[in-house]
Order: sequence, then C-alpha cells, then structure tokens
Amino acid sequence: MTKTINFGCIGYELGETCINLEDNISLCSDRKSQLFLRTMGFGTYYKTERTLGEIAQKSIEQSLEKSNLSPKDIDLVIYSSSTFGDRHGDAIDKEIARCLTNVGLEKVYPLGVYLSQCNNFFAALDIATQYIHSGRHQTILMVFTDRVLDESTRFKNLAINSDAAASCVLSTRSDLGLPLTVSGQNIKTHLTDADMINPNDNSLDKSIHDRYLTGISSVFGQMLTENKVTVNDINQVICHNFSYSALRQIATAININESLIFKENIQRFGHAYTCDTLINLNDYMNKSDINHEGQKVGVISTGLYFWGSALFTVKKEK
Repeated sequence: MTKTINFGCIGYELGETCINLEDNISLCSDRKSQLFLRTMGFGTYYKTERTLGEIAQKSIEQSLEKSNLSPKDIDLVIYSSSTFGDRHGDAIDKEIARCLTNVGLEKVYPLGVYLSQCNNFFAALDIATQYIHSGRHQTILMVFTDRVLDESTRFKNLAINSDAAASCVLSTRSDLGLPLTVSGQNIKTHLTDADMINPNDNSLDKSIHDRYLTGISSVFGQMLTENKVTVNDINQVICHNFSYSALRQIATAININESLIFKENIQRFGHAYTCDTLINLNDYMNKSDINHEGQKVGVISTGLYFWGSALFTVKKEK
C-alpha cells in the first residue's frame, strides 16, 4: 500500500549581504547585460561570507522550530549541494558534521546528494520517498545549500545567482502538522558535456535548449498522469527564479497559462540553485491573501540535463 507522504516545515537562509546586480564584478561595466537582466525581472542578489555549513544550520534551525520534532525524531538527513569546488572530502565532512552537531543531529546518518545541479531537490526527494515507502524510515530532513565560489560566475546562463540554504521535512506521521502531501514525483535526465548557453558569447545551442524544454514537459506530464489530474486542476506552478522569457517558454512547454507560475522572488534574489524552488513554495504558502486549502501545486525543478516534477496538495482542514 502506498503511504501518504506529508511535507512542510520549510526553512531557508539567504546570504547576509544584499547587492544590486549593477554592482556585480562582471556587470559593473556591462550596461547591456544590466539592462537585459533588469528587463528579465532581476534586481538584487544575496552573497554570504559564511560556510555552507553555517548557512545550512540557520535553515535547519528554522525547519526544526516550525515542526513538533526534536532531533531524535529525525531518522535520516539528506544533505544536498553542488558547491564543493576542489576541496577534499574530510574538509566537507567536518563542515557538515559541525552543522549537524550544532542542531543536535550528530547521531542521525547523513546521505549526500550532489550530481543533479539545480535539480538536487528532486534527486533528494526521490531517495527520501524510496526510504519512506520501503518502511525503513518515517521522518526525513532534507537540506540544500549552495553558494557562488567565483564572483565572475555569479552572472551565468542569463541569470543572477544568490547564495542560499533551504530545508524541509518529509514524514508519514500525521501528528506533525505538515501542511502538504507530495505525490507523483518523477525525474528524468539526458546527459551532455556541452553548454546550452556558450559562456563566451551567450549564444544558444538550440538542440540542448529544445531537449531541455522537452525534459520539463515530460516530467510535468508524467506527474499529471500519475496523479490522475489535468493542467486545469493545477492552481499554481512553482519553479526556479529564471528570467521572464525562460519561464514563458516553460509555461508553453507544459501547456499552462504563464500567470500560474510564481514569479514574486525573481527581483528579490534571482536564482539560487536548487534552493529557490523550495523558497518559492514556502513564500507562496505564506501568502495571506490566498485560501490555499485543497490547492494542487505543481512543482518543477531542473538542472541543465536533469528534470523533476511532483504534485504538492494542500491539506484540507478537518
């Protein structure tokens, strides 16, 4: 029997310094790119001088504070990041160990996820749901954190990137007050060593671009099929904070009205690797002018050659 997986307690932490995009080292003398990014919705980004462990700790503390959980209730931690640079494993291990020890999780086994770029959320979600459905674990904490290591790459793939961490809880327990259920999640990949956007001249590789949109369409369509719903049943779509034009193309690819895509954080902090999807879901759920009860939220996350989607349903009050 398929278990109901409850989801919530999203915490997040942005870098401590907010910077206008015009002040980026790569953009300060590039007026054309400044105007393009402003036109595409971007405004400011957040930078941190903290370690990944330090910024992740703040996010985890928020997640635990929102829940009725103590650290001993967590069965597994899935720690995800694409930001390792050229550091060796022992340095990374100590940083993560310090982070988890500081929040009382020193005896909880951590698994690492790092290959799926900005789609680490769905790679981690796939692992978590497999563990839960197997009966091996009941409650899992997922943690995501990334930062820009080289300031010259903060403006990349026609987006501004922020340093951030985000975390959330999945559980079969019904007593935790988790507001969402998650179902029909699926992932897809098509690897390549080529760039969709040439870093030297920003030219577009159309074949990779078309395959990228096809991947998004595929996972979103499969999510609808597995949940036995149609696009007309979807109340909101949560994605990354890409440019307006990129989100317009995604809306066309999945056959929805562009207005359904959450865009309110694009100007605020831009793209944040895998974290912006979770942050957007959290901020959408916190909008006080919307009755979320019973809503169906389609969530999409992507890397360059990784795609994932799932349906998040807001529970109805009993």
